Amino acid sequence: MEVDRGQSAVIDAALIAPILVLILLMGYVIVSSNTSVFMLEKNEVRYTQDLTYAVLKSTVRYVWYDTTSGQKIILEDKTVEHLISEDLYLREHGDVWIPSLRTGLESKIDTILYNLTTPIYRYSLHASYHNVSFYIGAKYLPANRMSYTTYIDMPTNNDKATITLYVWRVS
Repeated sequence: MEVDRGQSAVIDAALIAPILVLILLMGYVIVSSNTSVFMLEKNEVRYTQDLTYAVLKSTVRYVWYDTTSGQKIILEDKTVEHLISEDLYLREHGDVWIPSLRTGLESKIDTILYNLTTPIYRYSLHASYHNVSFYIGAKYLPANRMSYTTYIDMPTNNDKATITLYVWRVS
């Protein structure tokens, strides 16, 4: 009986030892810096995608701009996606006073981006359509950054504008 228990313990130890070694190796791999960096970068790419979606679907209550003839146009309860589309359309057709777009429309989008990213990240949103473009946020982009590009509908011709959001960690 004593011999059987001893043999059973040896066999159990031989089967359990490799499992313990595998668990320790997996723990080491998870804790190693390369895996942590990979997971951080993967999460930041996902953050950039989610941030782009959240910004484009955000609603802004009150924005305005002035036409070249001096008429003040007020837009209420529009999504950022709609406002960017409107901004690009107005820039392309030239019937707008550009400084009023920056002050009355783009500054509202900038505030939303700032509130969603600060203090950990910085951002730069680039929008383009045909031969017009603008950016909101940082003018110069760092070498180490994440980006996400999407396309939004324009008001006419079933055309699409390109939106790219760049995000980078600062702390």
